[in-house]
Amino acid sequence: MPALKALMVETGGWGGIAHYTWNLCAALTSAGVEVSLLTNREWELAHLSSVFEVDRCFSAGAGYLGNVKALRDRVARARPGLVHVQSVLSTRFDALLWPLIRRHTPVVMTIHNVRPHERIRWDDWTLWRCLAAADAVVVHTKQAAAIARHRLPAAARIELIHHGDAGFLGNGRPDRLVARTALGLPSGARIVLAFGAIRPYKGIHDVIAALPELRRRHADARLVIAGPLLVGSEGEYREAIRRAGVDDAVVFRPGYVPAEAVATYFAAADVAVYNYRDVTDSGSLRLACDLGTPVVATAVGSFREFLTDGVTARLIEPGDAPALVKALGDVLARPAAAARMAAAARALATSAWSWAESARATARLYQTLARGAA
Repeated sequence: MPALKALMVETGGWGGIAHYTWNLCAALTSAGVEVSLLTNREWELAHLSSVFEVDRCFSAGAGYLGNVKALRDRVARARPGLVHVQSVLSTRFDALLWPLIRRHTPVVMTIHNVRPHERIRWDDWTLWRCLAAADAVVVHTKQAAAIARHRLPAAARIELIHHGDAGFLGNGRPDRLVARTALGLPSGARIVLAFGAIRPYKGIHDVIAALPELRRRHADARLVIAGPLLVGSEGEYREAIRRAGVDDAVVFRPGYVPAEAVATYFAAADVAVYNYRDVTDSGSLRLACDLGTPVVATAVGSFREFLTDGVTARLIEPGDAPALVKALGDVLARPAAAARMAAAARALATSAWSWAESARATARLYQTLARGAA
């Protein structure tokens, strides 16, 4: 029986969704699916050796219609068994595109952010129109599935398939001292890491505000904030750092961290903090778990689905500043206990969250849809 041919669409070429897509494509190939990835000309993972075909056909310079033409040409040429969409060309206009693609082949869409972080009504409406056009919608958590069931027609097929582990980013975690040297961080400090895109819902202002009290318990505590600043201004965060009186204790790097440097940040940290107000999933948290970095997180959204307080992480209620300080302080004060939690989280990441498990579930979905289309 010939291998099923899947055309994977990831339009941005960078960041967490690009990393997710690379890992899924590699795992699907190992599971016997013939995968071709359509991505951006500026694909940041071009340096990696891929076991699947990569076509860097999208670009900002081509404009929307040029990218639509590139997509339709490749679908017509490849005649795939199905198309799996990880990111759309435009949340505003793609509601017209995907019903056209679906006339020729089944369409699967993965929704990574089932609830937009910064709500834009028109984009939100048109995105759900795209999803409603798909033969199946993949979500990563029970909470995301519940939201999708509420937003999509009753007949929609919603598949819960877990986000995989760190994959290629988890290979070769550097030594802590080597990582700190590479990042220019003090070798003897206790480092708290807030990693990922910087946005209001992640509660980073509250972590900054908690740092003075944490430093009263651990004078050598440092906070590293690393990731692209997507909402707000650099001045706003630097002013918050100044007001808290912790200028000398915060390393603020508001810029995109390339894939090859991600593991270095987690290796350098004593604890990764996720002080989110709400969340349906977090690729950054999965990275921390898979890379063996202890976690302090809020007990919100999907975090409660796969983290257990005191077993795989320390969980606190959102908005509870004393609890945040205590949890971070306890992790820093008890490195052996923190290491046991991190090991338990890593075991979970490499089993229930593994890419092999995700690929098997995805391949089963593909086969079901392909049989239906035939």
